[in-house]
Amino acid sequence: MRRGSQGLWFLALQAGAAAVGAQAPAVPSPATTPEASEHAATSTAEQVAAFVAACTRLPHGDRLTTSVAGKSHAGRDLLLVRVASTTTPSTPRRRVLVIGGIHAGEAEGKEALQVLLREFANGEHDDVLARCELWLLPIYNVDGNETTGLGNRPGQNGPDAVGRRENAQGLDLNRDFVKAEAEETRTLLRLFQDLDPDLFVDLHTTDGSFHGYHLTYAPSLSTNVDDGVARVSRALLDRATAELAQQGFAAFDYGNFETHDWEGSGAPASAPGQRGWFTYDHRARYGVNYFGLRNRLGVLSEAYAYADFATRIAVTRAFVLALLHGLVADEATVTKAMAGADAALTAPTTPVRFGFATGFAPAETLPVLVGKADKVGRGDGRPPRFVRQDQSTPEVMPVVRAFRSAQHRELPKAWAVLQPDAVVAELLRRHGVSFTTVTTLSSARGQHFVVKQKKKPKRPFQGHQELVLEGAWSEPADVELPAGTLLVPADQRLARLAATLLEAESEDSLSSWNFFEATTGERYPVLRLVDLPR
Repeated sequence: MRRGSQGLWFLALQAGAAAVGAQAPAVPSPATTPEASEHAATSTAEQVAAFVAACTRLPHGDRLTTSVAGKSHAGRDLLLVRVASTTTPSTPRRRVLVIGGIHAGEAEGKEALQVLLREFANGEHDDVLARCELWLLPIYNVDGNETTGLGNRPGQNGPDAVGRRENAQGLDLNRDFVKAEAEETRTLLRLFQDLDPDLFVDLHTTDGSFHGYHLTYAPSLSTNVDDGVARVSRALLDRATAELAQQGFAAFDYGNFETHDWEGSGAPASAPGQRGWFTYDHRARYGVNYFGLRNRLGVLSEAYAYADFATRIAVTRAFVLALLHGLVADEATVTKAMAGADAALTAPTTPVRFGFATGFAPAETLPVLVGKADKVGRGDGRPPRFVRQDQSTPEVMPVVRAFRSAQHRELPKAWAVLQPDAVVAELLRRHGVSFTTVTTLSSARGQHFVVKQKKKPKRPFQGHQELVLEGAWSEPADVELPAGTLLVPADQRLARLAATLLEAESEDSLSSWNFFEATTGERYPVLRLVDLPR
């Protein structure tokens, strides 16, 4: 595919690789582990810490401030780097939080962030730092990063030894954002509250379908994200796609090739039929989906696993920069959208609705790049790897890159959590959801959810058997609220998140993860209040 200007660093890398018999390009100083190993290896946590320390000694190293955000399950430090201009801003800067290595075998995120840190410390990207402050967590799943092995991420186009997907608890950290059982997740939730970032970027690698893109992406796919925030997210990604194309990188919405029948509405049915391009999931357990419920911008980045390691690092770096450029360019629009989303909840003029019974949205008909990869055997007991071919073919097909909820309920005045245990109260605090505790027996007008059926799979997932409740809401009536009831008002900024955590019909709630199971009998222990307690 055509290659354009990609910055001096990647141009030098390309030129050195293409020149037959030419001297290899000089290794930058300080060098990342991939740069020092001709991209045969990825960084350990110790190497990342040493690299960042070396960057602070560069000419503009005072832009970088390091701290420990928290500890991993095994007690390792989660290194956090703040990047900010040393010039006092005349107006508040946008806040951006980027994490790498939530799945530690997907290594290019942490390497791309190191390259960016060196560039910032060398005085580059003044346009970004004039309007943004960055917080970078190069290795989020540090325990997984330190558990390297040749069997992790088989088939990926290098490097050979990478970290594992899970943390030291055996948890997939990108399924933990509702239940928040990992120390790493709790650290990130604290950062969400303390920093309130305008943009959160989660850097991954995909090893799914053979497509023709260097990188795919997704905004928050929850159907309960504010409409204005969703529109700004799409505009930001469209702009980033165009910027990457100018650099010779192909990017598109994350997905995989799947086959379905298509109803008249464009929604997929269960029987096999026509092939299309499908996105992944809408539930809040995934970090970017969760973050959108906070009325802020969340972006998932997925470099293509079958591109070579150097290209994956380069495109991830370029994508992060493109998002920052878009955030700066459309700052007024972003600010207005987020403020509007907050105001719609804290000072509502029209009812806010919560969606559930969610499925794929109607398909769009769009061209998708279909690619190929060569299966390359390596012998010596190592699994074969797949190597991306440069050629790809656009094919027009149904594209499903969003979800739609079939049912909606207006948010109540508040939710009342009956018989809460300390774990539930602490979880609400970790998420930043505001609540008060009823101190004496009170009454209000509210609704009970009458449980008719409970469904659970036989096999546990992430240590839980996900619970699905079926039933119906009662008509509003006078209800008693015993002392100790948690009262969660809906006129708060995080009401969309509160609804996701507490609603009986939510598809990824605290109930889904069994936190209300002991108190869920014929009635669900969270009431919807149509007025506040008297």
